[in-house]
This record gives sequence, C-alpha cells and structure tokens, in this order.
Amino acid sequence: MKFREFLGDRTGVVLLQLGAAWALFVFLTALGIQSREAALLLITWFGIFAAWTGFSFYREKKYFTELMGTVREMEKPWLVTEILKAPDTFEGKKYWEAMRISMKAMEEQVFEAEQKQRAYREYVENWVHQVKLPLTAAQLICENEKSRDNRRILKSLENIDREIEQVLYMSRMENPEQDYIIRRITMESCVTRAVAADQETFRQRGVKIETEGLETEACTDSKWLTFMLRQVLSNSLKYMEESPYIKVRAQRKENTVLLTVEDNGCGIRESEMGRIFNKGFTGSNGRKNRESTGMGLYICRELCKKLGMAVRAESVWGEYTRIVFEIPIAEQASVMSDHKV
Repeated sequence: MKFREFLGDRTGVVLLQLGAAWALFVFLTALGIQSREAALLLITWFGIFAAWTGFSFYREKKYFTELMGTVREMEKPWLVTEILKAPDTFEGKKYWEAMRISMKAMEEQVFEAEQKQRAYREYVENWVHQVKLPLTAAQLICENEKSRDNRRILKSLENIDREIEQVLYMSRMENPEQDYIIRRITMESCVTRAVAADQETFRQRGVKIETEGLETEACTDSKWLTFMLRQVLSNSLKYMEESPYIKVRAQRKENTVLLTVEDNGCGIRESEMGRIFNKGFTGSNGRKNRESTGMGLYICRELCKKLGMAVRAESVWGEYTRIVFEIPIAEQASVMSDHKV
C-alpha cells in the first residue's frame, strides 16, 4: 500500500477538510479575529488532521502487509480468517465478518470435494487390486505353458499390467507419503524388477540391455522408483525399431546418484523437448503410436517432486533418448517437506 493510494481513497474527506477550514477562516475574520490568529488555529487543525491521517495509514499498511504475507505463505489461503484478527474499524469488521462467512462456506465446499475425491481414489485403488488378481493368474498360466500363442498373450498382459499400475500410481500421486518408505537401496534391485515386469516384451522385441554401475546406492522408495523406471523403459520399447538397445547406468556425482536410461530409438524433436513432461503431451512420435497417452513422463516428474528427486531428458532426433533421474544419496534429502498450514 502506498500513501498516494491511501490518500486518493480519501479524496472526499480531504476536500471536506479544506472547505471547512476555508469557511472557518472566513467566519473568524468576519467576527474581527486577526488573520494571524485565525491562521494559527487552522495550522493546528491541519496538524492534527495530518497526524491522524499518518497514523491511520501506518495502521492499515501494517495490517494489510501482515494479511498479504500470511496469505502468500499459507497452503490453504481461504483459512486466513482463522489466523488473523479482525480489523479495528467498524467498516473493516463488517467486511471481515462477510469474508469469514464466505470463507466458511468455501471451506465446506472444499472439504466435500476432498471427500468425494478420496472416495473415488479409494474405489480406483480397490478396483486395481481386484483386477490384478485374475491378471496375475493369467500371467502365471501363460508362463507355465509357453506356447507361441501364450507368449503373445503374455506380452499383452504385461502391457495391461503396466497400464493398470499407471492408474494406481496416478491415484496415489497426491498423497504418496501414505505409501512410501525412504531407505538406502541399490539401483540394481529396482532396475531388475522393472525389466522383469516386461521381460516377455523385451524378449520378443530382441532388446539388448546393458547395465553399468548399478551397485551404486541411494536413498529413495524402491517401489516408486521401480514404477518410474518401468514407465521410461515402456517409452523406449514404443519408439525403438531396428537393433533395439537400452543402456542403464548409475553413477555418483557429489551428493546425488544419476540413474540414466538411454535407448537408440527415434529420439525427440528439439522443439518438443520442453513439453515432454507435460500432462497428456504425446508429441509427433506419440501420434504415430496408438499406445501413447502422454501420462508416463508426467507421472514420473510429479513423483520425483514428491520424493525429493529430479528427472530430466536429453535427446538427439533420430539418434537417442536419455532420461536421467537425480536421486539423493543422503536419506534426509529424500524426505518430503512438511505441509504448510
């Protein structure tokens, strides 16, 4: 708040004071009072008015500075009326009361929406678990009788399983703190599980996988990292053609482990690199592949934020694509920050 803005809002009061002062001066001089004495009285008048105006400006500026600072720091700004006290003025109290009533109504609406969202998320999670049971049974049957047809069915089942997992992790993404355990793990354990989940697809495509430095350790949740690796490997499988090749490498850099997944696929156009982590973005490659949803890398980025990690992409069109996960080595660096009030 600036003093000029504060004064501009009170233009009528200032003009009234000037008009009243002039009328008083004329009245006093008409009564025979000396101009010097009348001027001294007016100076005193304006001194008191200026002091009161300055005090009012200071009080309101302090109040609104505190108000805006608190609102900016709050995760749920609509609860500001529960924290800050009401203003001292009568008009301000009335506005405050109206705002408090409206915020209370908004809080109830938000709570109701959160309840519905939570119920839907629980339904999705329960549905995923129910679907996974017959899916797992079907996979076991196909693995025990590996005929040509069963191998093709097993590949399709792996794709279904991957998509179902994506739905599950998407539903849990808002509250991963309820289902994560940060501990020191080797990169090899996560990479092995991610590759094993789609082993039939890798076998049928004849993908050559090379690993390096996977004995490196870092602190994160193994289940969530395995899921993210599976999403990246799935993308590699979609966009590789002849002599498919994937290299997974882990290397330590200061207080971070860089886990890299590189393929020799078609690459990503330079004009699209800035959008590949956006929700629903499929790009020119995705338009040629009906399996693309544009959700895999988006979920990876959001989960990395929650887990104190980072993810980035490097690519040259027509040559390779490289996805790099930056995983903290220290356990405390991986813990998600506390929520604000």
